[in-house]
Amino acid sequence: MTSQKLWRVWWQWGIPVAWAASALLVGAELARNAGEHSWGNAQDVARLALYWWWMRMAWTCSSNVANPLWSAVSRTALALGLAVNALF
Repeated sequence: MTSQKLWRVWWQWGIPVAWAASALLVGAELARNAGEHSWGNAQDVARLALYWWWMRMAWTCSSNVANPLWSAVSRTALALGLAVNALF
């Protein structure tokens, strides 16, 4: 997977990961509102694991770009995304 272009990992894997992460976030909140806090926590852990998996893949491929600026931009966005996912 390290030989993949960044755009491919970013868009072709990132969009489905974002959908799944959003679904897990909504599911976690619905579970908590229903009083099932442990299921909500489990979904949050699954969401973080999913993002971490995609982030590691995108981070590894971030050097596979024509313009080195995109490598720095993508790594900054990935780190900020991890912070946002950890906070919510």
